[in-house]
Amino acid sequence: MKQSHITCRVFDLTTIALTALALSSFATVLAAEQPIPKPVTPVEIKEIKSYCIDFNWQGQGRRKSLARPGMWNTANPAAHVAWYKAMGANVIQTFCVSTDGYAWYKNGFVPEQPGLKYDFLPEVVKLGHQEGMKVFGYFTISCNPRWGAEHPELSYGTPSTYHIPYTDEYLDFLSKSIGDAVRKTGIDGFMMDWLWMPKRTSTQDKWLDCEKKLYQQLMGEPFPGEDKLTEKSPQYTAFSRKALDRCWKTIRKAAKEANPDCIIWLTVNQINHPHVVNSDIYKETDWLMNEAGSMEAIRKIECMIGKHTRLVTCMALWNGQDASTAVPEALAAGVGLYGFTAPKTGDGLIPLDSILERQVCELTGDDLNIAVLARAYHGKSVDALWKDGEFVEPANPPPFHISLKGRGRGMPDRASISHEKDRASVTITSPYGKGRATLTRNGAQWPASVTIRLQKNKGESATAKSFLLANGQAGFSATLDGTNTVASGAIEGGLDLGRAWGDKFPLKPVSQEPLKVGVNRAADAIEIVVPPDLTKSNPQVLAIEWN
Repeated sequence: MKQSHITCRVFDLTTIALTALALSSFATVLAAEQPIPKPVTPVEIKEIKSYCIDFNWQGQGRRKSLARPGMWNTANPAAHVAWYKAMGANVIQTFCVSTDGYAWYKNGFVPEQPGLKYDFLPEVVKLGHQEGMKVFGYFTISCNPRWGAEHPELSYGTPSTYHIPYTDEYLDFLSKSIGDAVRKTGIDGFMMDWLWMPKRTSTQDKWLDCEKKLYQQLMGEPFPGEDKLTEKSPQYTAFSRKALDRCWKTIRKAAKEANPDCIIWLTVNQINHPHVVNSDIYKETDWLMNEAGSMEAIRKIECMIGKHTRLVTCMALWNGQDASTAVPEALAAGVGLYGFTAPKTGDGLIPLDSILERQVCELTGDDLNIAVLARAYHGKSVDALWKDGEFVEPANPPPFHISLKGRGRGMPDRASISHEKDRASVTITSPYGKGRATLTRNGAQWPASVTIRLQKNKGESATAKSFLLANGQAGFSATLDGTNTVASGAIEGGLDLGRAWGDKFPLKPVSQEPLKVGVNRAADAIEIVVPPDLTKSNPQVLAIEWN
């Protein structure tokens, strides 16, 4: 070591500099001759089959709350890509920056998630592309608690909702965040969420000085005062559309300059909101999703989008869509599919086997959405069974499907169907003494024998006192208090099977002998045998209520 040190010192400094310059030039030439390998990119997808394990949240169902920074920091990219592959998805939507304000890749413009174990997003991109999937990141546009805390004068300080006005300072930050993520991670595009005006509840609807300045900047007139800018005033709508449009154009410029092929995916939870309808945002975005999930609402905005814009609908617990009917409707209309829910395990995953191995009707909420989407993504029916890691169509599908009325914020009902030859039964497990469901015929004929079993959840004491059933033209009501009193007859003018009847069940007395309804009681359940007279006309739907 000593001899080498002495030898180096006698070199002429000019010689050293020239040598270093020559080596540098040689390396540059060599690099120029060897083009940077392009990532493996998936082929263009014909049908959008997407999902998101949502790192924005912790908890399940309606008891979710925003995840704290670093909450899912051990998420394994390989395990996550394998999960999406098992789902049959061709689009992975994960995160550039989640709602906590921290990034899901390392050494970027935005600080990474505290304790991030893997360089998550770039690894998901690499592995997802190898599987032929597109990979999208995500930004919450009007929410970034980390940035808001660092710039309190530019934030309304309510990080659980929209809290950031679209000032020059914030748009500069947002532009750099987006450009950095697109350039460094290899994503095919990103979803932008919460592109809304800020809520001012933390200041009792008083505007920050920075937003007053923004108003004057965009409207070309002095700020008129909060009393003139109520939520529904034309003046506020005009300002909001200008602010959102300027933000959108900043987003689009940053993304397309970083990668002209970057796909920008806008999700909107109020797709007919006056701040965004008939805007350049709708015309210029690449993908547009109605997070509320209504296909009727999607049809209303089809005339507002660009020729290149692709439409997507969403299956999520909050929007109350019935995936078993909404998914086939979207597929038939050529509308893309998407779903999301929070992770269930510490490594940021959702166990799939326990969901996919069960009948769709046995599941509720986001588990039901996952089960229906997975079958659709694999090109299978809702009746397909999960065996040895794949879906298999049953040789003898169930003769009917059941749809249970949602409970809003209450605990959900569940059901299971069993059938053989000309007999079928459905067991409904309910935590309440009242509920509603429809049975929709799947086969050519109703089975000769149909039994409906109302079963209580373990530990629940609620018991139904009556049971109603109708096929639209006739029906019956039966007491379930031990007397088993039955009233039956035709329904004058027909009955809407899609609406609850309650005590308004208009049975018209008939001269013929009343229907014979079998009511059997057990310790934890009541069985009702449907009279064959109500199924022999082969109605499409039977509707039931218990209360």
